Amino acid sequence: MPPSNAEAERSVLGCCLIDNQALAVVTSYLKTDDFYEPSHQLIYETILTLYMDNRAVDTLTIKDALESSGQLERAGGWQYIEALPNAVPFITRAREYAGIVRQKAVLRRLIQAVESVRDLAYQDQEDPDELLDLASQKIYEIRENHDVTGLEALGDIMSRAVNEIAELAEGKSGRRAVKTGYPSLDTLLGGLNRGTLNILAARPAMGKSALALNIAMHAALDSGLTCAVFSLEMSKEEIASRFLSAKAYVDSRKLKSGQVAGDDWDKLSEVLPQLYASKIFIDDTAATTPLTMLSSCRQLQIEHQLGLVVIDYMQLMSSQNNRGDNRQQEISDISRSLKLMAKELDVPVIALSQLSRACEARQDKHPVLSDLRDSGSIEQDADSVMFLFRPDYYVQDHLPQEVEEADLVVAKNRSGATGTIKLGWMPSYTLFVDLSRQEAPDEYVGAQAQDFDAPYELE
Repeated sequence: MPPSNAEAERSVLGCCLIDNQALAVVTSYLKTDDFYEPSHQLIYETILTLYMDNRAVDTLTIKDALESSGQLERAGGWQYIEALPNAVPFITRAREYAGIVRQKAVLRRLIQAVESVRDLAYQDQEDPDELLDLASQKIYEIRENHDVTGLEALGDIMSRAVNEIAELAEGKSGRRAVKTGYPSLDTLLGGLNRGTLNILAARPAMGKSALALNIAMHAALDSGLTCAVFSLEMSKEEIASRFLSAKAYVDSRKLKSGQVAGDDWDKLSEVLPQLYASKIFIDDTAATTPLTMLSSCRQLQIEHQLGLVVIDYMQLMSSQNNRGDNRQQEISDISRSLKLMAKELDVPVIALSQLSRACEARQDKHPVLSDLRDSGSIEQDADSVMFLFRPDYYVQDHLPQEVEEADLVVAKNRSGATGTIKLGWMPSYTLFVDLSRQEAPDEYVGAQAQDFDAPYELE
């Protein structure tokens, strides 16, 4: 017999029938199919109907509703319903009884998931990797209590939306927005919304990898989020070195050569505890696929409550649906898969992308959406598209400066305005800084910063 607890189910129903506070607790915690007994499912569904209609919920109203629908006997009859309040040991323990019901429901769903995967495995007709992903997905959905039917009442959605608006009005960040660490960008985008695909694109050597890692570092250290970084270009050790340089303000060239002075060691020692304690996870597997990334992220979601995913970069990925020489279609598949991954995991995904050489042939070398390389579907799938551009890069005989001007162009923003953010690029630390920030390292404060234009331009 599948796991169930009839006594706990009766106690939960009894609590709903005699106490409004218990009713509110239970209805926010349990769904109809969390109950095992069909009669209990029917009674609870009737309770939910009355409660949503703002009508009284007690033994008499439940009896009347079930009689009207001709289902009173299926629910156990009047005597059974009348006896439910007497089945409650302690009304104050409604949440505990509901917890028991839910635990048994989770066990039943786990059994069903395992059995369905087992049956497919016995048929010996599915690819093993696909079965492993299916098993991971089913267990993940159980763990996160996802509604796999996809349909949800507007009233339930509205309650969450209003609560989030209230949090934002009170100055809280809200559950959906992940701060980038760049106030001007957060103002324009409203933060990185959960479930969104955010494209950061640039020509080589503009610093897109550095900016993405800076955002991940801010999210992990300032907001305490768990971040997954998939690097198909740099090694784990190189990424760790970049985090050290950017956080400690130690020249990255010194870290590469080992020429670290005494003061530099003091700076590194100061930031090491923060980086050690951060929840940043790095995967440097080459030519990985969206399916592999999704499986890793599901596991990270279960173990550490994932908050942000960074992918560097799309054109180095492989699609599980190998398209042969049709690279454009393959990139389209990857782009769509990353969007679906963001929605399933309910986290923002930052995917880096290369740009075509077309922008370098123009007099104005600022990128535009048509410069996205390999596929126009990247623009379609993305919730935001950002271009990183450093004007000094194209100046002949340009001598590197401590702080150089950089434009972060928000060319697409599904949830708001587009515009250009003015950033400062500190190449020694592979670090971008927001020109609107009040605090900055000593090296950043100087005459060069005063020469820059306003940090925020709407288009």
